[in-house]
Amino acid sequence: MDLVGSVMLLLRQTATTRRTGFVALGSVAFAILVLLAPQPMLAASSTSRSSAAVVSVPKHLRPIPAATMSLHDAANVSAHDPVYFRIFKEESELEVWRRRADGHYVHVRTFPICTFSGQLGPKTRYADYQAPEGFYSVTARQLKPDSGYHLAFNIGYPNAVDRSLGRTGDLIMVHGKCKSVGCFAMTDGPMEEIYAIARDALSGGQTAIPVHSFPFRMTETNIARHASHRHAATWSPLIDAYRDFEVMRTPPEVAMCGKGYVVNPVWDSAVTAPLNVSLACPPHTRITMPAVEDRPSDIERRMSVSLIGPKQRTAENLATWGQVRARAVAQISEQRRLRRERFRSIMAARDQLDPHLRMNLGMGVSKTATAD
Repeated sequence: MDLVGSVMLLLRQTATTRRTGFVALGSVAFAILVLLAPQPMLAASSTSRSSAAVVSVPKHLRPIPAATMSLHDAANVSAHDPVYFRIFKEESELEVWRRRADGHYVHVRTFPICTFSGQLGPKTRYADYQAPEGFYSVTARQLKPDSGYHLAFNIGYPNAVDRSLGRTGDLIMVHGKCKSVGCFAMTDGPMEEIYAIARDALSGGQTAIPVHSFPFRMTETNIARHASHRHAATWSPLIDAYRDFEVMRTPPEVAMCGKGYVVNPVWDSAVTAPLNVSLACPPHTRITMPAVEDRPSDIERRMSVSLIGPKQRTAENLATWGQVRARAVAQISEQRRLRRERFRSIMAARDQLDPHLRMNLGMGVSKTATAD
């Protein structure tokens, strides 16, 4: 039916009613506006409904975004291929690597870590505000779709080595909301992507995702720059793992024994029983890889897959965090001391008042006061 026919039909219908002419005229005007509405506007309305449908999907079930999937496609990997996460504190970055059909891993995405607390070095005790360094893993049971920090997964601290060294603390997460007292905190958008990547890899058959947390990219230049750091002695296995991966492009196998880590060990004889982290490691050797530096191709690849976002931690504030933390603790202690002094002064002044006046003011009788 054309526009004129539609208008005439509405006029005949409204003429038979007892409504006022204003209502009839309004109905006709509305019909004309609807019929004359441009198609782009209707298409935009349809698109809006489609977007609302996507947003209505629970955040823990949202798919990996198309932009990230295009990087997967370009690298010839899928959303369900095994994944490997590398965290670098000084650079405030979380890298995602996927396994190709040939068994080697390819770098598909780098996410900015919005913030974390502490400085370079391992986490050693509960409430030390440190983020862990070491070798951890994530299984499906460690995913937290109901996290109060948007989405999260538990990286598995403390592991067997941490426990053997008496390290305490737990519930160390990668999560959203950009707030941290020991976890690695992302903004919510990147956290949804990371969560989806982990979820799809685990649902695709990967039993555990390795999560290796490094103090920095362990190139020869960076190692030399931090050679005098008080935690440098704890970084030897992390250096081995970084070098091995840079050369072989497969996540290193990490054994836990002798209260420490052994990276890619070559056992002198077959090890059939599970290793005891508290006992000495079985006889073994290790193929030592040469020192590495960033190659131009690595830097170019890193830039091409990096997501831009906020990073609150820098090399500078990591280096001074200990002093800043010490000053903050000292200020809090001084404030508490002043409050205690003020309270004692108030109580001493109260005790100087006449007992009858104290009773009239509802302040009770001093323990040192005597009855008349």
